[in-house]
Amino acid sequence: MADEQAPPAGPDLAQGIALSDFTAETLLGHVGDQDVLLVRSGPEIFAIDAHCSHYHGPLAEGLVVGEGIRCPWHHACFDLRTGEAARAPALTPLAVWRVEHEGDRILVRQKQELPKPRGKGPVEAPGRIVIVGGGAAGFAAAEMLRRQEFGGSIVLLSDDSAPPVDRPNLSKDYLAGSAPEDWLPLRPDSFYAEAGIDLRLNSNVTSIDISARNVIIAGGGSIPYDRLLLATGAEPVRLPIPGADQPHVHTLRSLADCRAIIDSVNGGRRAGATADGARAWARNGGFRARIA
Repeated sequence: MADEQAPPAGPDLAQGIALSDFTAETLLGHVGDQDVLLVRSGPEIFAIDAHCSHYHGPLAEGLVVGEGIRCPWHHACFDLRTGEAARAPALTPLAVWRVEHEGDRILVRQKQELPKPRGKGPVEAPGRIVIVGGGAAGFAAAEMLRRQEFGGSIVLLSDDSAPPVDRPNLSKDYLAGSAPEDWLPLRPDSFYAEAGIDLRLNSNVTSIDISARNVIIAGGGSIPYDRLLLATGAEPVRLPIPGADQPHVHTLRSLADCRAIIDSVNGGRRAGATADGARAWARNGGFRARIA
């Protein structure tokens, strides 16, 4: 999401703070112009970037669990020791900082080099995993499998025409015209080939043959699997009223839906919306909005 740069918060950790001043579980400070969060976990003190890499949520308000911290907004989880994004919806790691102790003072001066994610390396891994659903959940599953060093085949099936995007963004800055389209994808198009993820767009799954372990695709094709993950998400609720099937009435789930809405309102001055995200878009876009 678009976010204005705020001035650094809290004490200057490069100058250090007294250990006696760090009495809570977390303490928000800064190093230069970067916000850094001190976190106490058992006898250890960690330093990590202060904002979630998903939507810039304030980790100072998050929950510390063991050697991890959870974002208060969407519950992404980060490893305090490595900065790794351990749980979706965050996908990008955070920087971790070296904590120094000089007498009774704590200092943070420089970042640590990010270690390689710790793969679990399962001994008896399946040969092929098929994931049905090209949204954030399906993508996060495929990405985590590769991050955990799964060496088998991954097939990601999506009935969308575009690679995975973070769907909530479709009803916000991009729809309002304040963000470019290349801001939407979860990863660049080149990521899938580089990660060995077989992304198949416009793939409409019609049925699953459990006995044969096949996913059946519209048009008659089938894809075998050893393990199958269903991550299809939800469909928009369509109003059960006369006129809801008119061409100027839209639902919003995919990038194609978003493009269609933008094209249909060019030159318009009035819009109706039935959801908070669409409400914000209508108002930010300068429309006279009637909210249902």
